[in-house]
Amino acid sequence: MSGAGGIAFAQAYGVLQPQGATSSQKAVSNSTDYVGSETCVLCHEDLSKKFASNPHSKLALMHDGKGVTCESCHGPAQAHVESGGDVAKIFRFTKATSKQVDEKCLSCHLGTHANFDRSAHGAAGVSCISCHSNHSFQSREHLLKVEEPKLCYSCHTDVKAAFAQPFHHKVNEGLMVCSDCHNPHGTFQNKLLRSNADQNAVCTKCHAETLGPFVYEHPPLKLEGCTSCHLPHGSPNARLLNRGNVNSLCLQCHSASMNFTAPGTPSFHNQANQYQACTNCHVQIHGSNASSVFFK
Repeated sequence: MSGAGGIAFAQAYGVLQPQGATSSQKAVSNSTDYVGSETCVLCHEDLSKKFASNPHSKLALMHDGKGVTCESCHGPAQAHVESGGDVAKIFRFTKATSKQVDEKCLSCHLGTHANFDRSAHGAAGVSCISCHSNHSFQSREHLLKVEEPKLCYSCHTDVKAAFAQPFHHKVNEGLMVCSDCHNPHGTFQNKLLRSNADQNAVCTKCHAETLGPFVYEHPPLKLEGCTSCHLPHGSPNARLLNRGNVNSLCLQCHSASMNFTAPGTPSFHNQANQYQACTNCHVQIHGSNASSVFFK
């Protein structure tokens, strides 16, 4: 293997250290104190059986056994073996700090998770093994301990409650998952959103009809984003609106900019109950190519 692909492989499997590797990391990778997985299995047969079926182990079977093995993650084990299994002489994920765990995992996975350290999860001390099982065979993708959304709900109980609302994105129904919109390993956006400079991109990748560009744009959509009107997870209101009716939603902004003769009542609109659905007339509320007031 040559070129960028060869470099990436070599970095991932210990032939080359990733950029920024510490001297201690380099010393470990140059150490001759490795005993091989066949020695580990003599004591850890139960873990070995579990590990034998997961993606990490499959990599170990490739490339003449030079892939991911026990000591790729736990470090050289000779001192551990010679001491009769002294647990202080081997790296143990369950006894390590979240930062130490993340450093271990990111020594291989940094390329795809470069933002993890600066993410909300990383900053809060949520480590890789909080969500992923590094030994056990799992039918779920990415070695998740529990499938989405249950895994996310275990911490984000407020979001779980939102998805129980009458109107919600179809996460509980299995039609989408949390990671469709959020990158749990970090992004440059708030809320770990899978978005770019366009704050609405995470929404418009599905709701393309609202994307535009339009000849006549609705300014709040571009300036404040979809969440100026919609709740992203769930709502008691249809269309995930953050108000119980369209009229009160629109008047959050337009009551300050229009000429009113009475509180909350535009002088040129009949505000009787039957006329309070602004979108009966302003049908293209996300933007229009034909009407500056979004009539069509």
